[in-house]
Amino acid sequence: MHAIPVEEYPGYDIFCMIICLILMQIVVGCGLPQVALLEQPQKLSRVHASDDPEQPELPPTVIAFAFPDNDTNIIGYAIFYKIYYSLADPDIRNDERDFDENSYIGTNNEMQPGDAILRERGFLKLGEYGKSEFEEYYIGHDGSQEAVYIAFNPSGATNADRRKQPVIGYDYPVNNGVKVLARGFIDPRDGSENTETNPGNKFRSFVNDWEYDVDDPDGYHDGDLRRGYNLLGYQPGWKIEDIERCGIPYFLRRPKTLPDGTSVGIMPGKTLRIGFAVYSYGRIPGSLKPITSKPVYVGEVGYPDLHDKNREL
Repeated sequence: MHAIPVEEYPGYDIFCMIICLILMQIVVGCGLPQVALLEQPQKLSRVHASDDPEQPELPPTVIAFAFPDNDTNIIGYAIFYKIYYSLADPDIRNDERDFDENSYIGTNNEMQPGDAILRERGFLKLGEYGKSEFEEYYIGHDGSQEAVYIAFNPSGATNADRRKQPVIGYDYPVNNGVKVLARGFIDPRDGSENTETNPGNKFRSFVNDWEYDVDDPDGYHDGDLRRGYNLLGYQPGWKIEDIERCGIPYFLRRPKTLPDGTSVGIMPGKTLRIGFAVYSYGRIPGSLKPITSKPVYVGEVGYPDLHDKNREL
């Protein structure tokens, strides 16, 4: 019995081509993972043309971002914030660097999507006022609109005691807020009922709700007013020890007059800077696997004449 020469075997060339293609797919599949990303939202410095064709500049108390052109698979946007002690806070410059894609050089040093950078830099997720859990909190992607606006002082009040809670919505001005925002911080020692004057075991308010203990520094319990990057992993439900070890309290850095008349402390300024970052959030079609964009720093607001409900500033 004689063997048939390989070159005479019918369909041999096609068979080899199929095998090669299969091997190529296996090799590629075993290489570096191919990460699918959603398109990033875009920072707005002016009112979106869909809300006002004249596109006036946004006031300093409003942060906004536009929906990306390619919004396929986008469910919504996860929004984070961070408190800066003053315009001279060195974290502002460091954060600007980490949100700049040009600062990442090399295939092994790419800007990470989702909340990786946000967690590393100490940003906290926004909460919803009156809630005590984040759940899957995001602002939904409304296909009928083009942008999202955060009105940090919707009443326009100059008196800190008369400010209204910040709201977020799709149109400008934000007349019908989609959500009322709260700081993503819960005092783990406060088990009291949530009331109009005391948030209790709920997310802290952005308005007139900054707490500290001037007599006992270890009793300081407002995570936003301490500098620490390990906070997010314990929130909500931090232990007291987690908060106590997170640096010098903001209020205790202010000048304080001692009984002998001397003054101690550092004056960082009466305006807190609150920076905001956002990324697109969605799911891979036909799967429950989440997918995100790279984060975008969309700006900051100044909170002048900061008041604390336990202290006259």
